[in-house]
Amino acid sequence: MSKGLDIGTCFLVGASYTDTTAMASVGIRSVRDCFIDFENESTTRNLLKMSKMPYIIKDDTLFVVGDSALRMANIFKKEVRRPLSKGVISPGEKDAEQILYALLDEVVGKAKSEGEKIYYSIPAAPIDINGANVAYHEAIFKKILTQMGYRAVAMNEASAIVYSNCSDEQFTAISSSCGAGMSNVALVYQTVVGMAFSVARGGDYIDSNAAMALDTTASRIMAIKEKGVNLMDVNDGDPKDLREREAIIVYYKNLIRYVIDNVREEFLKTNGSIQIEESIPWVIGGGTSMAKGFIELFRNEFEARKRNFPISISEIRAANDPLNDVAKGLLIAASFDED
Repeated sequence: MSKGLDIGTCFLVGASYTDTTAMASVGIRSVRDCFIDFENESTTRNLLKMSKMPYIIKDDTLFVVGDSALRMANIFKKEVRRPLSKGVISPGEKDAEQILYALLDEVVGKAKSEGEKIYYSIPAAPIDINGANVAYHEAIFKKILTQMGYRAVAMNEASAIVYSNCSDEQFTAISSSCGAGMSNVALVYQTVVGMAFSVARGGDYIDSNAAMALDTTASRIMAIKEKGVNLMDVNDGDPKDLREREAIIVYYKNLIRYVIDNVREEFLKTNGSIQIEESIPWVIGGGTSMAKGFIELFRNEFEARKRNFPISISEIRAANDPLNDVAKGLLIAASFDED
């Protein structure tokens, strides 16, 4: 029995085979990776029990976790807190480890047998910020998952998208996982990772910058974004949210250009040590890539830049299941792990 676990800044996604004999049917469980705190009062506890909202208690504080936290934040006009920031454990959240244990228990549960394997995602080192401690992030999740009874193995996030999407190309592609805290990129050649890096921009970058431009909250921008924004038509949607959609589209374009330009620069830094003769696909997943028109916008921005791009791209396409394909790719890798 094996599992895959995608540890994202916005969502935790677990994948496991529902039929271990055929290994064809994959079950997915996910939870929003956020929380909001209230004073630990009996009235609040009773109301949460009535509404069946998930929560945990620590000392004098009550933490509502998961999707319920975002709903509560919008009602009370507060910002949700996250145990992760920019793709790694948030250094400013002293309660992060306890919150993560509760969320992971909801997504993958405790191991059902001794030494049950779980492959979990880690980001590549970011090239544009200092202080993103990927090693500490990896170690803490290994510690939590080991406490839950698993034999935990870390794997690069973006490479997992290739394993779940590119069997027809002999597992050769560029992949991007555009999440909330980071955008991860990997070049994989016949299952081997040749290059991997991340940039510290993703959905949160869009939310915070659009919110700053319009003097509103990131939670409000996130809620509008998740209702659905057509990146190719700003007028598609509620007229009351037009200014918000304009700002969201501006920062989506900025993010896409930033990813493309940094992929080009990282290839150039290899000084020709990575050479691929054939054209290869660029496969894009992650929750931030699920906006309507994202792939079309990405193709348009790439067309404007491909003249200076160091390798030939055969196509740019969306992952089969953008939100869950990292977890599925990790599950595939775990199922081939023969120790």
